[in-house]
Amino acid sequence: MRPLGLPGTDLGVEGECRGRRRGARWAVVLLLLAASAGQGVADGAESEPNPRLTVFRAWLDREHGGYGCDEGPAPFRNRAVDAAYPGQRFFYVLTYTRGIPPPYAKSLSLVAAIDDSERVIPFRPGSPETYRRGLKRVSSKTDAKTAAAALLTLASCDPAGRRWAYTPESFKVKKDSKGWKCTYRYDKSFESWVRFDRAGTFQEFGGSAPPVP
Repeated sequence: MRPLGLPGTDLGVEGECRGRRRGARWAVVLLLLAASAGQGVADGAESEPNPRLTVFRAWLDREHGGYGCDEGPAPFRNRAVDAAYPGQRFFYVLTYTRGIPPPYAKSLSLVAAIDDSERVIPFRPGSPETYRRGLKRVSSKTDAKTAAAALLTLASCDPAGRRWAYTPESFKVKKDSKGWKCTYRYDKSFESWVRFDRAGTFQEFGGSAPPVP
């Protein structure tokens, strides 16, 4: 006697095949449900409080009280930056470039590192030394492209590259007796550049980007 309630148990071989197909479909559904449950756990783990982000928020409130921004405070995640600054933890706020008047009374765009002692170390566009901390030395054209992309991405305060994606592949590199010069061209009229000395140490960046439309 066949047990009751199993799919395809009453139509001979044909019913048995249909039963197997139904069983297979149910197995797929169960696997998808299990995967969804697992994804939920992973998402929950990502959404757990980040102690360094809490430190960054407190620092912003203390140093830039009443600031406004369009993105952040949040971790700064970018592939070139991760490669050029291994092991570093960066956080940011970003205000989108607009016309006049500014969108907030105290608009803020800023990137900062937070070390193991929970010290907040902001990047200062006018201070190259703040960009050297934790940056790998350049020893090849590939290194130079990656570092240049990371540096201009950090200077833009925009990890996603909303206006310009500073990918390593988009840079041209020229090496001479003084070191490396990496150039990013926006169009025929505008370009930005990054310089490294012969020892592979970042020296400066400069240039100009097209005006905001």
